[in-house]
Amino acid sequence: MAPTRKRTKTAHSDDRGASVLLADYRTAWLLASDEPSAKIICKNETFKVHMSVIKQHSEYFDTCINKPFAEADGVVQFDDIEPRYMAFYLGVAYSYSSILPHTPPAPSENPEAKAVRTPLRDFIEVYKLCDRFMSAQMGDFMLKCIRTSIGDGHRALFRSAADKDQQKALMRDFADGYEALEQGHAVQRELSERIIEYFVEGVSYDAWDEYMEEVMNRPMFVAQVSKGFARKLAEALAARHKVKRKELGGP
Repeated sequence: MAPTRKRTKTAHSDDRGASVLLADYRTAWLLASDEPSAKIICKNETFKVHMSVIKQHSEYFDTCINKPFAEADGVVQFDDIEPRYMAFYLGVAYSYSSILPHTPPAPSENPEAKAVRTPLRDFIEVYKLCDRFMSAQMGDFMLKCIRTSIGDGHRALFRSAADKDQQKALMRDFADGYEALEQGHAVQRELSERIIEYFVEGVSYDAWDEYMEEVMNRPMFVAQVSKGFARKLAEALAARHKVKRKELGGP
């Protein structure tokens, strides 16, 4: 079975780079079938999906559709979910219903040479939906994607200190991912700590000094990076050695 189809492009669609790993609803379609379907409405976007797919991979949707709730008519509506991320979530659900094996991406040997990367925030937003909709298997998969993406981003930062554009792009990627996390959630708090650690150890100090304006509108990220640098400086002073970056291991 295939993922959902988006009707028309709307104001909620954006021009950011496409996700490489996640299936985008703008290029997805729904197989003609007599199988019962449900409608998921996010803001002004409507997704028509096979009930068997969302019930199989989500305890939340299984309960909504099978129990005598308002959603039992096959329509579930959300006003707080961006269509882009619901579409990615549904794309992962459909991919889990295919006959193809589903494995997370392996760490890249040369992440600094990759021309296109899936935005870290996309992985995080889909993970948050997996957690919200009680999609445990999909959530575990997305966590592996997130950790691989953080590791790849760290190594790309570490190895591309002289590449102005890449340093800026990776700063924005780490910042957007961090800001999307919910600190009250234990797993997401652990991810936020990993993002800061891997960013602080990877980013060029000169690049941060020169380009940090790129992320000044992500205040929580900037504050935590500042704490990370202060911690490194305190450790260096205590040990009486120079502050040095270090390339960290994989996920």
